[in-house]
Amino acid sequence: MINPLTPSVYLLIGELFIIAITTLVLLISLAVCLAVYRRDLFPKFTLSILNLFYQPAKLLLGYFHINPVIIDDIEIALMNSIHKEAYEETPIERRLLFLPQCLRNIECPAKTSPQEGIICESCGRCSVAEIKEICDGHGVAICIAPGGEFVKRAIRDRKPAAALAVACQHDLCEVMKHVTSKDVPIIGVVLLRCGCVMTDVDWKEVKEKLFL
Repeated sequence: MINPLTPSVYLLIGELFIIAITTLVLLISLAVCLAVYRRDLFPKFTLSILNLFYQPAKLLLGYFHINPVIIDDIEIALMNSIHKEAYEETPIERRLLFLPQCLRNIECPAKTSPQEGIICESCGRCSVAEIKEICDGHGVAICIAPGGEFVKRAIRDRKPAAALAVACQHDLCEVMKHVTSKDVPIIGVVLLRCGCVMTDVDWKEVKEKLFL
C-alpha cells in the first residue's frame, strides 16, 4: 500500500506542531507575566488566556518542576481583582458565604441537610461558630458545603447578589469560575492549611472581605 503522505507533508506537519507549541508557550508565559507583574493591565484578557490553556499551563509548569498550583493562585487573584468592585457594591445582606466542611473540628456534631449543606450547631469546637454568629447578625447567608454540588445548588436556589468563598486553591478556582459563570461576583480566600480535615484559614481576612 502506497503512503499518500510525502516527506514534505510530514515536515510541514512537524513545523506546524512546533509553531503551535511555541505559540502556546508564549501565550501562557505572557499571561503569567501579566498576572504577576501587571495584574491591573488587561486582567480579563489574562484570565481568559489562562482559562483557555488551564491544563496545558499546569502541565508546562510541572515539566519545569514548578508547582502548577500557581496557576490557580493567579486565576484567583485575577478574579478577585476583576469582581471586587461589583462585590463591594452589593448590600451585605444579599451576600452568601461559602465555607468548606474541612474547616470543622473532627468531632463536629453538625448534621448535613441535602438542601442547606452542613448545619452548624455553634458548639464552639472550631471557629465556624464565630463567623456564623457574625453572618447571622448581619443577614449574610452561609453555606458550609460538603462538595461542589452544594455550591451550585446554593447559587441556583438562594440567588445571592454576590458571594465570598473559602477553599483550597484548586477547589476555590473551580467554585469561582462556576459562580461567575452565573453572573454573580465572587471574592475568594485561600486556606492557610489545606487537607481533608482540620484545615485553617485567616479568619481576619475572611471578616475583612465579608464587610468590603
